[in-house]
Amino acid sequence: MPTERFYRLPETKKQAIREAALKEFARVPFDKASINQIIHNADISRGSFYTYFVDKQDVVDFLLKDQFEELQKLCKKELDSNGGDYFAMVERMFEFFVEKLCTNPEMVTVARNIFSNKENIELVGMSGWPAPDCEVKWMYENLERSRFRFEKAEDFSALAILAMSSLAVSLKQYYESPEQLESIRRTLKKSLDILKYGSYRQEQQILI
Repeated sequence: MPTERFYRLPETKKQAIREAALKEFARVPFDKASINQIIHNADISRGSFYTYFVDKQDVVDFLLKDQFEELQKLCKKELDSNGGDYFAMVERMFEFFVEKLCTNPEMVTVARNIFSNKENIELVGMSGWPAPDCEVKWMYENLERSRFRFEKAEDFSALAILAMSSLAVSLKQYYESPEQLESIRRTLKKSLDILKYGSYRQEQQILI
């Protein structure tokens, strides 16, 4: 992760580095991204860069952490407004990313280039999204638990993995084929409905 020295920078300077990195990740895939180009785009020295970051992976960690913190705030706000409806929150998460990409279409390329690297895919769990314990615990404490059958955060984690995996697949489909938005949105909703209501008929559920 970025150093404390980076986080002590004025917000304008951090924003300049953020934009410089996004510009470079929009230009080429992660493996071909150039630290020299990021330095040039941000108008900082090589020495300064290495007092802020270890390498370009550190830069990606910053960009993703930045987005996660914004997303966490959105999730908390959504749960507060919808009475703790977890599945409605997941749908809102999808729309959050779609809005981001629509506002800045270049972010589709940025996402595609960043996630061309396996380590970055695993970093956010795109290959399965097994949410870290801290995220599961935070989510569990903020949703309306009376709607569910489980009583522990550990039990909720299985549901979170399935729901976040559906979201991850939908996001991947969207940044690969943004013109298919409505179809992707419908498929995500169907996936969440299956998680919410189950796949068996009611009489079959009773027999199990």
